[in-house]
Amino acid sequence: ERCVLPKMGRAISSWLLGAALLATADGLVASPRYAPQLRTPPAALAHVAAVHLAPAARPVALARPVAAARGAEVRMAVKESVTRSAVKAIGWRFTAGIVTAITSYFFTKSLAAAAAIVGWDLCSKSVTMFIGERLWNKSDWGKDTAAKGADDAKRSLVKALAWRAFAAVNTFIGATLLNKGKAGVAGKIAGSDSVVKTVLFFFYERAWAQVGWGREEVKEEAA
Repeated sequence: ERCVLPKMGRAISSWLLGAALLATADGLVASPRYAPQLRTPPAALAHVAAVHLAPAARPVALARPVAAARGAEVRMAVKESVTRSAVKAIGWRFTAGIVTAITSYFFTKSLAAAAAIVGWDLCSKSVTMFIGERLWNKSDWGKDTAAKGADDAKRSLVKALAWRAFAAVNTFIGATLLNKGKAGVAGKIAGSDSVVKTVLFFFYERAWAQVGWGREEVKEEAA
């Protein structure tokens, strides 16, 4: 700031001097009394004025890119609130729990085993899905700017596949441990879950993309 102010002062002084020279040149040329006696041609005065006026425009021209650069440092981004992420995680856990209960009972023929697997999923996946939502919230990839930051179909699909990769391994481990090491049964439960829940999760995400609640605009520093 200490360097900019003196430069601006000199630029303003040059501009005023140039304007005065132009006005003097115009007045002398227009006056029949002084025009014949004018030793310095008006063109020379105009040249001197142009020299003084030219630097005055430079600070203004340079100020615009600087202002634009400063403005580009901050941008608005659409993010999800913590409450929205928590509600999404709880809602999906309820939906997925029903599917897991059905597939677990179908392959084990035991209500106790099915309940144990559902409990395993509830304890191990509720928090991890919330964490996953918060991590996804840090990325703007796949957000539709025309729809106020809502997830587009590609983002929903990638989220469904990424979550299912983790959830399938988690379910397989839990079902194996809770069924006395029966990996075959655990594989059937995890496999059927993966087919059904991948499709369900995609449409679950698409439904939430239409909900504006919990989305908010925040200021972010541009990279």
